[in-house]
Amino acid sequence: MVITAPQAGSGFQGAGAELDEAGRRSQIAHAAAAVIGRRGYGATSLKDVAREAGVAPGLLHYYFESKEELLLEVVVILERQMVAEWTETVAELEDPLERIVAALDQAEARCAEQSQSFRLMLDLFTAGMSSPTLRVRCAALCSRLIDEIEVEVRGALGPLPAYALVSPGDLAGAIAGAIDGIALSSLVRQESAAAAFHALKVLLLSLVVTAYVTAGREPPIARLGEILSRHP
Repeated sequence: MVITAPQAGSGFQGAGAELDEAGRRSQIAHAAAAVIGRRGYGATSLKDVAREAGVAPGLLHYYFESKEELLLEVVVILERQMVAEWTETVAELEDPLERIVAALDQAEARCAEQSQSFRLMLDLFTAGMSSPTLRVRCAALCSRLIDEIEVEVRGALGPLPAYALVSPGDLAGAIAGAIDGIALSSLVRQESAAAAFHALKVLLLSLVVTAYVTAGREPPIARLGEILSRHP
């Protein structure tokens, strides 16, 4: 799912007559997500957002009193999009290990094709460090995303012997942190994140091997290798 916004000067004012207040607010917030994703939060003004959405600056101020309030709305958009993408990716998969690896593939694709969304996330968290209100919202966003990952982790680790070696919640937090770190490194270095995501998959599947070995059972090496071969 790509963060989209109306084109600047596209006559959004006229089209806005067909929108209720919630719809217009959403349109403006999507425009903010798009322009902040391209330019960065610090370099984006409310006038830039108004231009992106094709609305008069005064109308933008009617819906959002401040740049921070607008950023809070962007947090909501990001959360909905990320959860929707995750859900869609794993919807047709029943095997828990396949679901986790496929979800990492989706994160890798987002990093490659929608890098602006990770830049936006970085800007959100950076701004949140100096804004108590925004920090609370960002923390809630992180927690909900980690909760989504934990559901998948529990599904994958639950059937394994000795799976309690790692807390599902802690592992979910580590996975979320790794995804963010890989994406950030990729942005800064302007390099593909494919190799790093593959390494993360190998590490996670190695945990499965460890669980079997700890329990004194033969790990399913062939099966894990086959999964990796389909998710290079």
